[in-house]
Amino acid sequence: MAERSTETAVEPVLRAVRSEPRKWNELAEVLEKHRGQKLLVVLVGYPDPDNIGSGLALQVLARQFGIETNLLSFHEVSHQENRALVKQLELDLWLYDDRTDLSQFDNYALVDTQRPDGTPIADQLAEKTLVAVVDHHKRLKGLKAEFIDVREDAGSTCGIFGEYLREVFPDGLDSADPDHEKLATALMHGIRSDTHQYLEACHQDFEASAYLVPAVDQTLLRKISAQSLSPAVMDMIQAALERRRVYDNFLFSDVGFVRTENRDGIPQAADFLLTRAGIDTVLVFGVVDGRTIDGSLRTRSDLVNPDAFLKKAFGIDEEKGSHYGGGNVRDKGAFQIPIGFLAQHNDREQLYRLACEIIHEKFLEAIGQES
Repeated sequence: MAERSTETAVEPVLRAVRSEPRKWNELAEVLEKHRGQKLLVVLVGYPDPDNIGSGLALQVLARQFGIETNLLSFHEVSHQENRALVKQLELDLWLYDDRTDLSQFDNYALVDTQRPDGTPIADQLAEKTLVAVVDHHKRLKGLKAEFIDVREDAGSTCGIFGEYLREVFPDGLDSADPDHEKLATALMHGIRSDTHQYLEACHQDFEASAYLVPAVDQTLLRKISAQSLSPAVMDMIQAALERRRVYDNFLFSDVGFVRTENRDGIPQAADFLLTRAGIDTVLVFGVVDGRTIDGSLRTRSDLVNPDAFLKKAFGIDEEKGSHYGGGNVRDKGAFQIPIGFLAQHNDREQLYRLACEIIHEKFLEAIGQES
């Protein structure tokens, strides 16, 4: 009797989930309107598994409407797993430089983000049509696009695209098709990565994974996920350990000067420090290529909202009209502050000490501690 009662209580929830309005129909109408055109898929920030997999999925979906797409990034892939993902799947990521010609594109789309702020092409994109925005972070005010699907409760953007793919390929992706196998493997890696191995997954992520798994290259997925840390990242983690400062359950640290290709060592150091007993929130930063102060925040506190914390701590770039930092509402966030004119300072160590003092002071203010 108890077992039948449990099933009865669960069934209405499952029916409600399955009967949610399907956003794919809306996206399909928009893509049909732009049939035969060229679409630029913009990957804002450092390429990671969620935006890479989502961009690849949008590329495959747009192809059903004769739309040619390019995935554009602004930074070299730096995390060891992400480099392996791009290399092993032979993904074509277009890296922006001063010679990049965007005049060939009629419109653009954003995945795993909602604004192209801070990119060197923001002015050029303002002249193009924003066709689609698909994201799982906190929805921004004033967002305008022909199609918008922002789900704050979703664990990953890849999981949302998995829902679209079930509509287009109801019998499943074809494991014998190399493009489908690449797509399934990339999306599965994106879901696992952004949900912390499913600890923060929602029903879209689980349903997408169940749909994708028959076409996933499991051997390749294990290989991508098992990449070892580089010596440079290991050194950054060691530096963060040595320089850590603890304030109750908060931990603050820095990793020194960082080369662009090792930039993803900053969030990896933050992840490692979060495993320390008695700590529930970590902020780690470094100076990347002497040009920007890049930092990562990680938390498991029920009281810390990473997005609100970083926006309050570091404020707004008045020139660009956007916050220096932000994140999701659960567990992670990041910030990037240009050093600007100070980068010309001859004494690198003095410059770094100044950066440390400023970031440390902002951090203490944010947690209610005196300098």
